[in-house]
Amino acid sequence: MRPARTVAVLAASALLAVGTSASASGATPPVDGRTRAVVPDPAPSGQPYVSAITAVSAADLTSSWRPGCPVPPEDLRAVTVTHTDFTGASRLGRIVVHADVAQAVAEVFADLYAQRFPIASVRPVEAFGGSDDASMAADNTSGFNCRATTGGGGFSEHSYGTAIDVNPVENPYVRGTTVLPEAGRAHLDRSPEPGRITAGDAVVEAFAARGFSWGGDWNSLKDYQHFSISGD
Repeated sequence: MRPARTVAVLAASALLAVGTSASASGATPPVDGRTRAVVPDPAPSGQPYVSAITAVSAADLTSSWRPGCPVPPEDLRAVTVTHTDFTGASRLGRIVVHADVAQAVAEVFADLYAQRFPIASVRPVEAFGGSDDASMAADNTSGFNCRATTGGGGFSEHSYGTAIDVNPVENPYVRGTTVLPEAGRAHLDRSPEPGRITAGDAVVEAFAARGFSWGGDWNSLKDYQHFSISGD
C-alpha cells in the first residue's frame, strides 16, 4: 500500500492531467514532510478529493500579514483543496487558515466536494493584493487576512485565521442598505440557488460539525458568506 502522502501526489497529478486548473486558484503547494494529506473515497465527479496542509512563512503572506498582526505566520497553514466550480469541473484551490483549524477546514471542503456544492474560486488574498473588496468582487473564497472588521476598527476574525468567506457574490454581507460585494445585490433573495448558503443546509451543517458558526444567523446584520470559530 502506498503511503497517504504518495497517494495525494498521484491524485493531484491526475486532477491536473484531466484539465483541473491550478492557475485558477493558485499553484499546488509542495507535498513534503510538513504536509498531511486527506484522500477520501472518490467524489461523484469521478475525481478523488485531495487536501494537503502545508506550512507558510511571511514571504508567502506579502499582502495579508504584517508585524503586529495577532498571529505569526508560523501559526498559519495553507490548505490545498479540491472543489467543484460552477461548470461542474474539479479544481484545485488554496486557502490560508490557522493551524488549529486546518484539518477541520480540509474536512469541510471534503464534504462540500462530495455534495458537489459549487465554489467559484479558492485563492489566498495575496492574489488580490490583500484587498478584501477585490477578493469578494471576484467571488473568491478566502480565509486569513489581517484586516479590520467590516465597518469597524478592531481585528477581524480573519486576522486570526479562524474565519472563512464562501462565495461572497452569492452570499453577500448585508447591513441595512449596504451590500458587499455590490454584485451580491442580485442574491438578496435567499431562496436556494447554486452556490448560495441557506439556513440549515449542508454547507452550514458541514461547518457547524467542525465548530464554525454562520454569519447568516446574526441578527443586527447578515454575513451570509462568513463562517468563524468565535462566532464573530
